[in-house]
Amino acid sequence: MAKRVLMVLGLLLVLSANLFGVQPKGTTSIGVRLGLFNNSHNDIDRANSDVKLFAAKTIFYIEGYVNYYLLDFLALSANLGSYSKGDIRFDVYDGDVLVGSFIGQASVYPMQLGLKFSPFSNQLPLKCRPFLEGGGALIVGRETATMGTYSLAQYQYWDGNIGSETDFNWWAAIGTEIPLSPTIQMDFMVKYVKTNFSGDIAGIKDYSGVQISIGIGYVKPPHKKAGKGY
Repeated sequence: MAKRVLMVLGLLLVLSANLFGVQPKGTTSIGVRLGLFNNSHNDIDRANSDVKLFAAKTIFYIEGYVNYYLLDFLALSANLGSYSKGDIRFDVYDGDVLVGSFIGQASVYPMQLGLKFSPFSNQLPLKCRPFLEGGGALIVGRETATMGTYSLAQYQYWDGNIGSETDFNWWAAIGTEIPLSPTIQMDFMVKYVKTNFSGDIAGIKDYSGVQISIGIGYVKPPHKKAGKGY
């Protein structure tokens, strides 16, 4: 009985040693991700039945990332992203009559810092390494231009000013890495970013949404100290 218990404990120890340890401690990975971002909230935040908003909900997203492994399975993660909603059109009506239109552009820059947890090593097909990420973010939104074709007093808040807003919020992601070589890897990621500005950017305050992306990265192994000679 004792031998069986020791054998089971030994097997669990071997499995746990293989389970954790995606990257050696001190490994750095750096790369870029491209994908789509879907803004879950896309309605004008100023309550006005005479103003209608037209904007794309799904837009192109680009992100650079750096991971530094504090432990074999735990990394510090830093991401810098960017997406633009392109042209956002506001049509303003007086009853059923269109009295003017405004065109604005909005760009959002999420700066994220968090932790990346990789619970599996290379035991899955294609040596996939699933991971979880999450943390806090500073999100900067910028209204790059706003132009109008009329100047009715009740709509003067669309005055053409260039403005910006910031928000501190959170993000969470799930994905998987696939090593292509000892130093090159690709990844697939689904990420949710919570963003709610105190003021509107091109008429919208809530820029929360889901990002789906594919990335490519370079893996730099930890520096090995040279042994002392005698």
